[in-house]
Amino acid sequence: MNEEFIQGLQNFQQQALNLQNMMTNLQNQMPQGTEGTDSQGAVTIRLASDGLPEFIKAASDWQRRQPPEAIGAVVVEAYGAAMSAQMEGLSRSFDEADWQAQADRMDDSLASPGPSGAAATSAAAAGVPEPDLRYVVPRSLDEVTEDVLSAFGAVEQLATEVPEPVQATGKSTAHRVVLTVTKGGLVSCEVDPQWATKQSSIGLNQAFEEALADARTKLGALETTAGDGVANLQLDSLLHEALAILSDPRRLAE
Repeated sequence: MNEEFIQGLQNFQQQALNLQNMMTNLQNQMPQGTEGTDSQGAVTIRLASDGLPEFIKAASDWQRRQPPEAIGAVVVEAYGAAMSAQMEGLSRSFDEADWQAQADRMDDSLASPGPSGAAATSAAAAGVPEPDLRYVVPRSLDEVTEDVLSAFGAVEQLATEVPEPVQATGKSTAHRVVLTVTKGGLVSCEVDPQWATKQSSIGLNQAFEEALADARTKLGALETTAGDGVANLQLDSLLHEALAILSDPRRLAE
């Protein structure tokens, strides 16, 4: 059996667990519930964990603070303020946790890879769950190797094809508010100024809620379709088979 390929799988297992550990820690450090407001305090946005607005709320006296024809741009301004606040919080977390040192250690382990068991020990110590391989019945190493190489080739091809960012447009019930979003971000907001002139904060906030919910639903559907290419590769299943083989020395000798 090709020892170089086996060593490559072991190195891949180690780096995958290290990266999973680092990303879990990073996610735990991500500021939650960050809010931002426009310069005049007319609109406030709270960010959800996915980077999209959790809610968009107009102040009760929003018309005194901003003109109706500007309210769409004001929403985008408030979102930008929330994103800036989140990035500042994330930057502080990076400084406190010394992420650069963790990244350097990952680079060192990649340059001088150790046994795959070391990564598992590190991940377990950090509370990162390892894949449950108890019910995985792997095929022969030759079959798994062939499929893994084919999958890597397909992933490499997908990586060279830079797709346009998936965007979705959500509308309120009467189409008075239109929000365009992409993964992790608000792109634009359009509000009918004539309609907005007659709205209290209650009516405006209801329209924001409807448009945001519609945009999220449509974005989720589009992302599911866009991700079908990678999902069809069954990378998780292949990785579990490879890890099951690596955990059983008898299979490596086949």
